[in-house]
Amino acid sequence: MSARFPIERSCTHQAERFQLAFARRALELMPRDEATAFRSGADGLTIAAETEMALQRPVRLLEEVYGAAVRISPPKVRYRGCRQSDRIEQPIMGLRILCAPVNFEPIREDLRRRGASILDAEVNRRFGIVRACAPLAQLLGYPDALDRITGGRDHLVMWLSHYERLDDPPPAGAAA
Repeated sequence: MSARFPIERSCTHQAERFQLAFARRALELMPRDEATAFRSGADGLTIAAETEMALQRPVRLLEEVYGAAVRISPPKVRYRGCRQSDRIEQPIMGLRILCAPVNFEPIREDLRRRGASILDAEVNRRFGIVRACAPLAQLLGYPDALDRITGGRDHLVMWLSHYERLDDPPPAGAAA
């Protein structure tokens, strides 16, 4: 799958003897858009996406169709090898958050705790805007965390900004 999809989830069916058969059936249900890609294999269905938010629609669809029988892994960051060396590169995400003024400082503080670089931030009486970038590994679960901070009244836009050299090896279990 393409490097433009830096996050993935693996899906299996607990009652299926052959995961490839499940994956092929599930693949027929999947929405076709530019924000996701799918791979069926002996280990089940893999959903790769541009952002964690883009994973939500296919995952919800699988849960609606297969219920508790479908097993969906937590999101995994997809690291990539650097072409010029044997270094590993990590995806860096860009973020833009529109929020109520009362949520401005809690959002900035949460992003700082996650190791984000705040690129631009402004607040007035009507709204706040925060622009930042951070490694995707530090942002896993961020859409839900942001909803908890703002009560779901924020507007988050996230995108793959670029890949950056990773000095330490990725955590065990990370997608290659």
